[in-house]
Amino acid sequence: MIVNISSHGARVLAHRYWQPHEQLVLTEFVGGFHVDAEVIYCQRVDGNQCAVGLKFVTAVESAWPAAGGSFGMRSRASS
Repeated sequence: MIVNISSHGARVLAHRYWQPHEQLVLTEFVGGFHVDAEVIYCQRVDGNQCAVGLKFVTAVESAWPAAGGSFGMRSRASS
């Protein structure tokens, strides 16, 4: 789930731990939003969720997915 998002980054909730500096792609399940990002931090918030801070590789100036929206994250190496 996207907690908040700006043109430079986002805070999302994920079901796995991501290492700082990992490169990934954030993709909205419904809609065409996708952006390359770098993991800045990952903090466990409960037993099965992590809060992940993302910095977008380039600023995004397009339509934003709504906070709380459904998304996917995958390693950029596997794209």
